[in-house]
Amino acid sequence: MRDNENYWKRLRRRPVSRRSFLVGSGVTAAGAAAILAGCGDDDDDDDAAAVATEAPAATQAAAAATEAPAATQAAAAATEAAAAATEAAAAVEDDSHKRGGTLRLWKTTEDAGMDPGIFHVNNTEVTHAVLTQPYTYQPSKNVFSRDGVVGWEQVDATTLVWSIRPEMKFHNGDPVDAEAMAFSFQRLDDLYEAHGATHTTNTGWLYVDHFEATDELTMTEHWKTPSADAQVYRSRHYYSFVNPRVVAEQGESVGFRTLADGTEKEVFGIQDLPHGSGSGPYTIARRDATGTRLERWPDYHKHTPADDGFVEDGPYIDAWETRIIPEAASRKAAFLAGDLDQYDDVDPLELADFEGQDHVQILEFPAGGFALCGMDGGKFHDKRSRQALQKAFDYEGFINALRPFGGTYQGPISRLLPQYALSQDEIRSYYYHDPQQARQLWEAADFEYPMDHITVFMGAGNPLQLQIGEFIAQSIGESLGIETDIEAVDVTTWAARALERAQVKDWELLAYGLGTSGGTTGLPNDSALINFDPRGYGNSAFNHSLYEDLMPRKEIIEDGTELIGMLEKQEQEVDVEARAVLLNEIQHWILERHWCNWSLPPSTVSFYGFSSRLQDFEPNEWLNLYRLRRESMWLDDA
Repeated sequence: MRDNENYWKRLRRRPVSRRSFLVGSGVTAAGAAAILAGCGDDDDDDDAAAVATEAPAATQAAAAATEAPAATQAAAAATEAAAAATEAAAAVEDDSHKRGGTLRLWKTTEDAGMDPGIFHVNNTEVTHAVLTQPYTYQPSKNVFSRDGVVGWEQVDATTLVWSIRPEMKFHNGDPVDAEAMAFSFQRLDDLYEAHGATHTTNTGWLYVDHFEATDELTMTEHWKTPSADAQVYRSRHYYSFVNPRVVAEQGESVGFRTLADGTEKEVFGIQDLPHGSGSGPYTIARRDATGTRLERWPDYHKHTPADDGFVEDGPYIDAWETRIIPEAASRKAAFLAGDLDQYDDVDPLELADFEGQDHVQILEFPAGGFALCGMDGGKFHDKRSRQALQKAFDYEGFINALRPFGGTYQGPISRLLPQYALSQDEIRSYYYHDPQQARQLWEAADFEYPMDHITVFMGAGNPLQLQIGEFIAQSIGESLGIETDIEAVDVTTWAARALERAQVKDWELLAYGLGTSGGTTGLPNDSALINFDPRGYGNSAFNHSLYEDLMPRKEIIEDGTELIGMLEKQEQEVDVEARAVLLNEIQHWILERHWCNWSLPPSTVSFYGFSSRLQDFEPNEWLNLYRLRRESMWLDDA
């Protein structure tokens, strides 16, 4: 552990102000709105200019035509029609320069499986491209773009009807139909119950009674209660279409679930995504210890007409090559060498290293990410013990040490959702450093298990994650006068141990997330109430469980039941203002009890790197789980 109080003051002290650095560097800094203007497709700009230039001439021609003889008008109309056809054909040919090339990506380690209904660790470059989802959603635009469906209708408060795109096929030729869609959605609950825990957030279907294939291309959701968020949920990759026949014939058993009638149902996963599992634009050409390679599928369905982000004849890019690069320094070197097309989460203190590099662009975004610290409910069942931890953490010291361009306070809901987020003053009324109060609460708390040592558990691979873990351990150790240490493991092991169901975890605190970048799906649950939800990660990851075999402590069960009731009420409220009131109450409830988790101060800004050849990748949505879903992005290798 760090025992020098000046260590944190030295660690990431900002040598210059953010303003003076940006003025003096060659790094591109822009607000979210300006980013779009600076990175748009030049062809789009040319088209807009042409329309503006030609409009007056077209108006004059139309006025003149009204005075011409009918034959002349007919001839003129025929000429215009021929010209329009020629222009349309030319427009189709014009996008030929966008086609081809290989997108070069990276990830830190091999995936832990690729079934979209189980985990989402180091596999989204596959699940987002090999599988088809109903549609995409871009939160900053509030735009849905149709993919696997051509329409949907909320018939009443508890009935949602989907119209599936005709003539879609899985990669083995099997049809994509309503039976496949209903199966794909229903299996998420089966996997959740049989597997014991998944990354899939069950709040996306808890309100559903059943999914029904009402005809070949129509699937109906029948709900038990209304849901304000259902349509945005369905844009997540969890709701990918998977082939029922491939799951039945080639899937691997993940366990059994008990049905309402007492019988047992065996549930199968497809962690290797056998050929024919998906119907997306790419197929898996290689998946091994070095990474993955995806190649464009020639029989991919057409998007006619193509909504924003799609292309009628399929994606422009031919292949995706994803390399496994565990070390941050190696990733940075590869990006600077021109071997990668994106470099997530640039360290602000390293911005100068990217100066003068014409083949890269560094863009600034509002930081919406979370740095979180979860508490094992089996050990911290008494809220006084959790409140002690809340007051033992040095929030301002954390900002000064680890947020070189400034930090902010964040509550249970991201500040990127201002209609629901708490104010800074509201959050600070709970998140403040008071070692004396912390020790008083700690000494008064009831501990079922001896608490003379705290281990902060985290995933390895990012130096900043280790620094965050060290800061948590040192700050709490000094404030409470208790021995602390950290344990860092690979991300696959971390996920398994974090989600393991047990009365007592083999760690006390779980650190995850850097808080340096991140977006939002637009949903309070994803941003990030799910981490406090006893039906979600609050149950599986942090042991704030309602299962008596896992959590026999009545105070956890009683508080968890109360919180679930509050969460269900807001999920059913479709009026934004009324919902905001309910969400405000929930957040104060969570912070007062220091329930499950707490948010460490995130950065105020984040920086992402992209190659200059990557075009139409919609940077405003890159952090919003949309990123690799944009089929209209292309590579300019001219």
